[in-house]
Amino acid sequence: MDGKLAIEGGTPIRAAPFGPSHEFGDEDIAAVGDVLRSGFNRHPGREFEREFAARHGVKHAIGVNSGTSAMHVCVGAINPDPGDEIIVTPWTAGGSIIGALLHNCVPIFADVDDTFTLDPQDVEAKIGPRTRAIIAVHLFGNPCDMDALQEIARRHDLFLIEDCAQAHFARYQGQVVGSMGDIAGFSFGGKHLSAGGGGAVLTDNEVLWERALLFSDAALPRDPGPYAGRPYANYFLAPNYKLNAMMAAVLRVQLEKVDGYIAGKINAAHQLFEHLADIDEVTPQRVRPGDRHTYWGLRFTLDSERLGCSADEFAAAVSAEGVQAAGPYIGSGQEGPLYRNPFLAEPNCYGASRFPFDYGRERPVDYRLVQCPNGEELMGRGFGLPISPFHTQEDVEDIAQAVRKVVAHYRS
Repeated sequence: MDGKLAIEGGTPIRAAPFGPSHEFGDEDIAAVGDVLRSGFNRHPGREFEREFAARHGVKHAIGVNSGTSAMHVCVGAINPDPGDEIIVTPWTAGGSIIGALLHNCVPIFADVDDTFTLDPQDVEAKIGPRTRAIIAVHLFGNPCDMDALQEIARRHDLFLIEDCAQAHFARYQGQVVGSMGDIAGFSFGGKHLSAGGGGAVLTDNEVLWERALLFSDAALPRDPGPYAGRPYANYFLAPNYKLNAMMAAVLRVQLEKVDGYIAGKINAAHQLFEHLADIDEVTPQRVRPGDRHTYWGLRFTLDSERLGCSADEFAAAVSAEGVQAAGPYIGSGQEGPLYRNPFLAEPNCYGASRFPFDYGRERPVDYRLVQCPNGEELMGRGFGLPISPFHTQEDVEDIAQAVRKVVAHYRS
């Protein structure tokens, strides 16, 4: 192996691209064709909702047009008042909290531990008189500590919302994510189960289901639905987030394939961990014994002090070897975690106002003062490696070889 890094003019480890993330074939095309030939009179959304709910062992699923919409529907279902607080991790995509902000709620950020998910102790420390809910984000496919979060939510009479966007069919101590909170949101935009977009909401709670279903469809009295038979009117303020029929058609087909995708990713991840196990400077995201991580993302923490390089530098060097790596995850780069993103830090939400961060408060919430020190230190050293359900043994070996080459360079 040429020891000179490709980023410095050496020979890259790999030239060929990696395989796809999904398999879209004739059966997917046929499903979309059926919808088009029906003139959109056929809508497979109800069938998909029933199948998706059954796969999770819950009563109700509601298809929506994106994961961001799904999380907004979860918030709309609990019907908070303006200025109510919702506790969440700052290491997640903005879609986890955009719905809360559109609902005029105030995100309160709790720190994470080395699972990259919420630290229950810090969640409890952040609970105040205006707290209404906790959002448990199962980041990269790794479940949160749901026993602890459920106990905290029960004790403080809070709603527990699951964000399962990145964690399709992950399991916490044998229980599938999305079945443990009061309500849960999913994304189908390029995740394990993908239609290029779309999302879903799951719940066993009849009251939350009724309001969520109405909220996803402008609070109109559709049949079937809880307001069926009422005069046609918008019964409360709500958006239109309905799932597109063609997305629903693709999702039904992809639901039959998703177990294979997940098994392939888990197998590839575990093989790679074996190849990298003797490299002390590279630590995988911790998974609790008894949990099932489904690896939408394959993430590590770098001992940047020992290697004398940043996670961004390390990722750039690995990428130059033909293995596309990523540096610190969304929210831990130049803009920092979500509370340092301009939409919160400036803030830039509702014109020049500070609403809802000043609503009913003597002093507005100022996100420039917020810190989650463990997460900032940990996630700032994070990097990711490519993960596909179709990785071959050669793919895994190339990834490991690229990492080893870059580690060896920075060790010297």
